[in-house]
Amino acid sequence: MLEVGPGKAYASPSAAAGAARAGDTIRISAGDYRGSAAVAQWTASDLTICGVGGHARLYADGQNARGKGIWVIGGANVTVDGVSFHNATVPDQNGAGIRAEHTSGTLRIVNSGFYDNENGLLSTAGNGSIDISYSEFAGNGRGDGYTHNLYVGQIDRLVVRASFFRQARIGHNLKSRARESLIENSYFMDGPSGTASYQTDFPNGGQVVLRGNFLQKGPNADNAYLVAYGFEGYSNPARSLHLVHNTLVSTRTGGGYLYVANGASSVSLTANLFAGTASPALITGGFASGNVSQSQNVFDVAANIPGATNVSAPNFWPNATLQARIGLSGVPDATYVNDTPRPFVLRAIGGGSRVAGALQSAP
Repeated sequence: MLEVGPGKAYASPSAAAGAARAGDTIRISAGDYRGSAAVAQWTASDLTICGVGGHARLYADGQNARGKGIWVIGGANVTVDGVSFHNATVPDQNGAGIRAEHTSGTLRIVNSGFYDNENGLLSTAGNGSIDISYSEFAGNGRGDGYTHNLYVGQIDRLVVRASFFRQARIGHNLKSRARESLIENSYFMDGPSGTASYQTDFPNGGQVVLRGNFLQKGPNADNAYLVAYGFEGYSNPARSLHLVHNTLVSTRTGGGYLYVANGASSVSLTANLFAGTASPALITGGFASGNVSQSQNVFDVAANIPGATNVSAPNFWPNATLQARIGLSGVPDATYVNDTPRPFVLRAIGGGSRVAGALQSAP
């Protein structure tokens, strides 16, 4: 075990990174680590790197690891828990809080945060996976449209659960080229002033499932669609997009909920709640709306979910007018067993019936 912090064996994460060996646990005392003390390259596998007593807060202060970001992680099966990454910039303007370069195994991000970086987390392509839970990505992106809150290359699998993505600067809140993406119980929001492009973007297709999420498109958003699929061409072998029990709210005039390029093999929408402003289209992009498999979705107006734009305290529960419309027959998806009344909180769903959207009762 490697202990990091004032009075510990290693004064900084950068010092511990050079000493870490496969299987080590690195415990970083809560507090601020700045500049060269914060940046690190982790090459060993099977590491657990965790903040102790609160978040270990890393500020780039103009420094970087290998011209790529605050941390560069190359080892397989690394867990990062309780660490926050702030203000990463690099000369090529593509810096990241974490640059993930593992080509096998899984990088796990738990209870961590990415704030005001050029990219929050940016991964290379390969045969690895990324698993993110209970983490926040906020205000990342240079405003150039090429940098994002989360940008995952063409890896095997991305899993996101119980996390909060908000207010990316022009770029997407989540962009995944992964061959498989599972996004559950998470919030994606612009609020009243955010400028993000897509809330979720899967530019090369893949096997994509969105279940139990909250997506809100704001009036100043750079793009008029909440979910994009296949926009840059279908280079992934699977081409299926499935949305189950999501709540999608657009307070941006017009536009659409889904952009799906022609060539997808299947698009299914089950028990989702769509609430828009000035009648957004359900789907554009070339995939014929008549080929969408739909079951028990509800369509209404954004004004009937008045708390959906409140980034500081999101509330996607409909008002009484819309509550009267969202009841469903039976249980459309028996695997939907937890909803998310507020960010980072899972709540067991009781009872034998369901309603449209992610929330199954008032928060």
